[in-house]
Formats: sequence, structure tokens, C-alpha cells
Amino acid sequence: MSKRMIDRRAKAFAGLVILLALGACDRKQVAYTTPGWYLEKPHQLLTLGPQIFAGPMSYEQCEIERQKIPPTVDNMLCIRELAPPGPNGPY
Repeated sequence: MSKRMIDRRAKAFAGLVILLALGACDRKQVAYTTPGWYLEKPHQLLTLGPQIFAGPMSYEQCEIERQKIPPTVDNMLCIRELAPPGPNGPY
């Protein structure tokens, strides 16, 4: 085998290892069940998608849950989801 072919295989293997390592990172996720208000933390990176913490609930319940969170956590929003949230979240 040529040196170029070995380099290609090494790069492909390294890419596969990185993808598997990133896929192994699990985040706490409450699954979308029905339309309603969800407590979410949207992410700017489209690959991460929104992180759902609680829901579905009424708007008032969502605001109460959001106020229970420490002020050090920012960007927690009450978002009304009528369909399962996509990778872009509210954006």
C-alpha cells in the first residue's frame, strides 16, 4: 500500500473515532410528547438542538418552573411547541 492510502485510512479512522466520541455524550432530554409549553434552553449550534427540561405544561406553570432555576443559568425560555422541536429550536 502506498503512503497516501495509509494516510487516508488513518484520517478516516480518526474521523470515525471523533464522531463516535461526540455521539457518546448524552444530555438530559425530556422527550416531546404533546403540544404545550416546554421549558427549553436553546443552543446556538444547530447540531445540538434545543435542550428540553420540562413540559408540557401551561404557561403559568412553565414560568414558575423557570423562576425556580438559579440565576446563574441563563437562556432558559418557555416556548410553546405545537410540533416536535427541530434541530434549530426557536430560531
